Amino acid sequence: MALTKEDLLAISQLFDHKLDAKLLPLENRLQRIETKLLPLDNQLQRIGAKLLPLENRLKRIEVDLLENNVIPRLNTIEACYTDTYHRYSDNADKMQGVFDDVDLLKKVVVEHSDKLQRIS
Repeated sequence: MALTKEDLLAISQLFDHKLDAKLLPLENRLQRIETKLLPLDNQLQRIGAKLLPLENRLKRIEVDLLENNVIPRLNTIEACYTDTYHRYSDNADKMQGVFDDVDLLKKVVVEHSDKLQRIS
């Protein structure tokens, strides 16, 4: 049995009709979803527009304040403290000698004060 062009056309139209019947509910559902998502998309665009100035401010804070101001100042403070630490650290062993000398000076001053009071 050979199919004619008319038979093939009829089969094609039948498939098209059945396919359209199946796809129509999906298309309607997608349109409802798009309708629901449209306000959300608008809201997201408004939020994005509000975030852009904040992003610019954060970049300004990051670059202008931190990189150009805070970090160099912190480096200066660190250098100062590091230098002071090294000076004290280098002379820490000498401090005990200074304490011993002060104690000796106290004793000598007390002795000399006693001697001067006895003399006078």
